Amino acid sequence: MASLISDNEKLIDQQIQSERESDFDSNSAYGEVLDNSIQAKAQNIKINFNTNIKRRIEYLESIAFGDDGSGMSPETVENCLTQGFSTRYNDRSGIGRFGVGMTKAFMNQCCICEVYSKENGKDWYYTIVDISPENKNKNEIPTSIKKDPPSELEKLAGKKSGTIIVWSKHDRQDGKPADLIENFKLWAGRSFRKFIFKGIKIIVDNEEIKSIDPTFMNVKTSKFPEDKKGELVDSVKISWPVDPDKRKSDDEKEDIIVTITIAPKELREGRGDGKSNPNAEKFKKIQKDRNMGEDWNGVSIMRNDREVFFGYPHPWTGGLDLNQPRGRWIGFEISFNAVHDKSFVVKNIKTGAKPVRELKRAITAAAGPLYKNALEKVKQQWDKYEADLEIESRNSTTGTGHEIAENIAKGQAGPQDALTQNKDEKKLNANALGLLDEQSKQARAAWEAKFQSQPYTIVDGEWKGDDFVQIAYTKEGAVMKYNLSHPLHKEIINISASIEKESDPEKLKASAKRLKVVNDLILLSFCKAEKQNDETIEINNTEDFLEDLRLNWGRYLKRYVKDYKE
Repeated sequence: MASLISDNEKLIDQQIQSERESDFDSNSAYGEVLDNSIQAKAQNIKINFNTNIKRRIEYLESIAFGDDGSGMSPETVENCLTQGFSTRYNDRSGIGRFGVGMTKAFMNQCCICEVYSKENGKDWYYTIVDISPENKNKNEIPTSIKKDPPSELEKLAGKKSGTIIVWSKHDRQDGKPADLIENFKLWAGRSFRKFIFKGIKIIVDNEEIKSIDPTFMNVKTSKFPEDKKGELVDSVKISWPVDPDKRKSDDEKEDIIVTITIAPKELREGRGDGKSNPNAEKFKKIQKDRNMGEDWNGVSIMRNDREVFFGYPHPWTGGLDLNQPRGRWIGFEISFNAVHDKSFVVKNIKTGAKPVRELKRAITAAAGPLYKNALEKVKQQWDKYEADLEIESRNSTTGTGHEIAENIAKGQAGPQDALTQNKDEKKLNANALGLLDEQSKQARAAWEAKFQSQPYTIVDGEWKGDDFVQIAYTKEGAVMKYNLSHPLHKEIINISASIEKESDPEKLKASAKRLKVVNDLILLSFCKAEKQNDETIEINNTEDFLEDLRLNWGRYLKRYVKDYKE
């Protein structure tokens, strides 16, 4: 007969209580059983949760885990729950290693653990452990006996071989069973995603678990197989020293792989919030359907293809901010072999693995710029989407949405424009038409007529760059094209949207204050740009000089508006 943890009877209760206080949560505890199934080369893993209602409260009665793996011998069945026992102890080729995972897991969650196992062509063998406080023999693991599992349990295992684990008498339930089960489905789909990619099936209460890939690169086994796959930004290798106790030579190293990806455009086309995005609900639904909530953010750390951490490994180093909303559209996966367990501070229960500081620095140096560029790409797409919506909402033949200002400029008398006095009118008009989008260019005659009747015209566009406006002169006026991707216009659009939809006087006052600040920044940035000009330098080309002035103006204004928002 084997013992669970100790032969010292005086310490048994104390040691069991201590073991029950491990760092497991329900997901990581269940994951230890799945690890063993995968190590046993199971292709089908089934989990059934059995609940009951007592005094109108639902509680977890038992959990049954079954697989079609290779099964265990009678000797292994008897010893498999002994603390530290493992037929694969310290084997770093798979996802297990320490021989304590399942034992600690069940002790953390419940009082009774039953084990049935069968090797190919042999009989079922059975044993049980009961650590209930009232059980005087709680440290004893009975010698395994021949015993067939009940028919409803046998369905969970393979026909030729397999193992069935039953946990019961749950006295440490994490919340409502319905929430616990749903959270486990999501956790298992993400944590074991690479095994699901390879064909292993995990079935919970008759529902096949779909993979959840935070890198967006594998969609075929997901809930949305028709989604487009993500974009690989880059995959970098960091050569890192093998753990000292596993080195074959003093300088032996193996690669740690860091992969940065970005979600397909269809998932991140627009923001899921924001007053400047009327389609926010559409994108919010896309995120909700794919479980991309607030918790979907951070780094996925994979040990031998099994996720051992997902989230924000605080604190990080090197000025890399991993905890920001845009991060949920960026895949940041760190994959390592178990020979680097010490560098990731892997515990014997495989939860919370995080790289040591020196490794964090190396990861930041190798992948930090890639991650930041991917974040910027997400922002640029959002800006473009919102600018296009604004442009579309204002487009109506030659209408611009700026008619009030255009008419004021039209009615102002003044001296003849010196800058265009000796210029060819047709060439000026052609340059002005060049600022229009393709759709507007098709109505060329209408726009040329507008230039005659409405000398000053404002149109909307969007492009990358520091300039917030482009100007092309006509004989009698000019065409101004606003860059709606510039922070100035984005802030004005946001303020306008807030004012239009707001009725709270205090919030309206706040928006008015924001508008006043933006107006000040426009003039201050022009003052700054103007001061950059050297009065001793002769101006050879007035138009080039003005273009440079506007570019500097836009550059300072971009910086000022960003600083104000931050």
